[in-house]
Amino acid sequence: MQGVRRGRRALALPVLAVVLVGACTDDGETAPTTTTGVTIAPTVRPPRPDDGELRIGAMLPVTGEGATIGQAMISAVGRAVDEINEAGGVNGEEVVMVTADEGATTASARRAVDTLLDDDVDAIVGPASSTHALDTLGAAVEAGVVTCAPTTTALALDDFPDNGLFFRTAPSDSLQAQAIALLAEQTGASTVALAYLDDTYGRPLAAAVRVALEGRDLDVVAEVSFLGDDESLVDESATINDRLSGVIVVIGDADQGMRMLSAIGEISEDTADREPPDIIVNDSLRRPRSTQLVQSLPQRVRDRVRGVSMTAGGGEDQPDGPFATNAYDCVNLIALAAAQAGSDDPERIAAEVPSVSDRGSTCVDFAGCAAVLASGRLINYEGPAGNLEIGIDGDRSVATFDVFSFDDGGIDRTDRPLVVAG
Repeated sequence: MQGVRRGRRALALPVLAVVLVGACTDDGETAPTTTTGVTIAPTVRPPRPDDGELRIGAMLPVTGEGATIGQAMISAVGRAVDEINEAGGVNGEEVVMVTADEGATTASARRAVDTLLDDDVDAIVGPASSTHALDTLGAAVEAGVVTCAPTTTALALDDFPDNGLFFRTAPSDSLQAQAIALLAEQTGASTVALAYLDDTYGRPLAAAVRVALEGRDLDVVAEVSFLGDDESLVDESATINDRLSGVIVVIGDADQGMRMLSAIGEISEDTADREPPDIIVNDSLRRPRSTQLVQSLPQRVRDRVRGVSMTAGGGEDQPDGPFATNAYDCVNLIALAAAQAGSDDPERIAAEVPSVSDRGSTCVDFAGCAAVLASGRLINYEGPAGNLEIGIDGDRSVATFDVFSFDDGGIDRTDRPLVVAG
């Protein structure tokens, strides 16, 4: 067995004070949150016993705005557990699945994690929201339970003090920043203007994008921030337009990011004598509140807009629904790590997750992987979507993003995949 994972996430804190940033919304995108200063005093619970029975809790939204993706992910967790048990279970015992409704609020998420911890789960799949993850993960860590998040992408989770007990099958926004920079490089431009929403979501993502752009030798020639309460974004868009950059990168949410795009569209009407630059947006702008806002962009501007967003999955031979594959992978990684460790001890499970996703014979489901393990060989669980490698820091080291654009009706469409490595 590998030693306990060590990386950028260090010791857990008995009392956790966090700044809440990105949150996965009901359509799976990452949206900003401005709540700050939440303090948690976790309940002290005895260490989890290594009793031979692997208990997995699904902490996902059954009610609230996230219920649509939550139900799809819960079904995927159930499918994975059924397949594992049909293949003989883990270490000779059937896996037990327990569910708790994450809901739409931090209060409901806290109740959910407490319910699962009181039910003596060894592992948790969820929550769906980055905000809820930042608010409840301290309790799970304090209880010594391993957690796998299928949709939370917030940069703040990169450095969360998790004692090596947290990993995610969703790529961190640090990889989204790499995807944005790669897409900018692929335009052939050498200069970039960067506009970002000045809040706890936009600032860190913009900083990561800036570093990624510079790492690809792209020159950031203009950088402007904007606020949601700005009456007009004329000055900001004019600053960007005046620098004549080859690419404009806009980081924002579905509302304020769209306002910046609209301002760029308006200013472009004053420079109709020159071709507008390429425009790259982050994942939250994939589905703005109204398609009419996208339609209202001048066509010559709308045609230049491209964006990157986390691939939601749901393709052929994958669990149905957005991000269901991510939840399915969480269960299989937990179960295979427990099988390789020969234990349901959460710390031993967490220690084995990187090795079962990266170090041996490739397999795509529990039954196939379990057969390889039974033969005494190491496995590389790829899952139905592939490209699944969990590093020793608990984050994906490789991820596939959708490159999207908008049609004349303002509807987003996937153009091609984009694979990036951290």
